[in-house]
Amino acid sequence: MSRLGIIGIGLLFVTGIWLVAAPFVTGRQPDGATWTAATRNDVIVGAVLALLGFTGFFTVLAGHVADLYAKGPRSSAHQ
Repeated sequence: MSRLGIIGIGLLFVTGIWLVAAPFVTGRQPDGATWTAATRNDVIVGAVLALLGFTGFFTVLAGHVADLYAKGPRSSAHQ
């Protein structure tokens, strides 16, 4: 995956985290009040986006690790 793809996955994760936190950070959701429909929507969509970003990052990481194992060790003694 390209560097641009990794940045996109990171932005997806950060956007999700912001959507979860935004109603509370900006004060749209008062402390102790029942969550509004907008807050529920932000938290659910944000959690899904953060989960997708998190999963995408570790999927790419696992792919890179698998490639490293497939290539094997790179020592001069084996050449």
